[in-house]
Amino acid sequence: DVYKRQLVSRLKDLDESVYEEDAWQLDLEDHGIDKNLVFLRSDDTSLYATRDLAHHEWKFDEYDRAVTVLGEDHKLQARQLRTTLELLGNDTDGLRQVLYSYVNLPEGKMSTRRGTGVDLDDLLDEAIDRARDEVEDRLDDRIRDDELDDDDIERIAHQVGIGAVRYDIVSKQPTKAITFEWDRALDFEAQSAPYVQYVHARCCGILEEADLDPEADLVDQDVELEALEADLLATDAERDLLETIARFPAVVDEAGDDLEPHQIATYTREFADRFNGFYRECPVLADDVDPDVREARLALVAASKHTVANALSILGVAAPRSM
Repeated sequence: DVYKRQLVSRLKDLDESVYEEDAWQLDLEDHGIDKNLVFLRSDDTSLYATRDLAHHEWKFDEYDRAVTVLGEDHKLQARQLRTTLELLGNDTDGLRQVLYSYVNLPEGKMSTRRGTGVDLDDLLDEAIDRARDEVEDRLDDRIRDDELDDDDIERIAHQVGIGAVRYDIVSKQPTKAITFEWDRALDFEAQSAPYVQYVHARCCGILEEADLDPEADLVDQDVELEALEADLLATDAERDLLETIARFPAVVDEAGDDLEPHQIATYTREFADRFNGFYRECPVLADDVDPDVREARLALVAASKHTVANALSILGVAAPRSM
């Protein structure tokens, strides 16, 4: 198209432009890069790098910030891209390049190239199968009185299985190699996606037992939040949970600024620990709980449900209503 032809013309006009080995290239040696960037073949067909340059210039025109996520084996291409964009006169201060390390299974490296690694669809299918087995094994231990039919089990298996894969990968720093292990990723009792998802399901169960809709605001369900006094939540477990909920917006801001979603995953694990401590120590619906304290604790459960659902959503992980 017209823009591509204009870009190629601008690249050819650069002092670094050379025609070698039947292709137009940029010699970037003076910029500390040993390998040339090839941008046009002899038959006038462009390469991926050329289209990538055009895409980034479009992003610079449309947005204040551009983020490129690449595998660590693309470090050279990332350097070539940034240097060439600067040679073309672009301000690259708003460009962030995030390089992810490899994802490994215990038996070897996963790859994005078909035939040399594990196909993602196959990995997700196995995750769903394993999650289904885990959910079925735990049916007899459920304390909620809602009955799960086959459709419910299948839905939860998809939510837990896919969530386990996403969470286990995104919970690691991108610069560190990731070894994916099934037992860890699907452990309902450890710091994993199912562990955090179960907190959301538990919150929903408490609210439903109190005849409240977990998906609706409490103010729309005759819960007088303004009448609740802060000192009704006086135990350490309640205060710790409140403090953790209050930190959530700051955690999101920092993770976004640093482009480090694993910070949110770390937060969800801490949040799950805090909520489970509250759940153990602070009965919500027991007969001997003061009515005002009951309302305050229900409000805390609702806030917890809202917080963990938002955190999981940011990570691309489903928040099951029951498990």
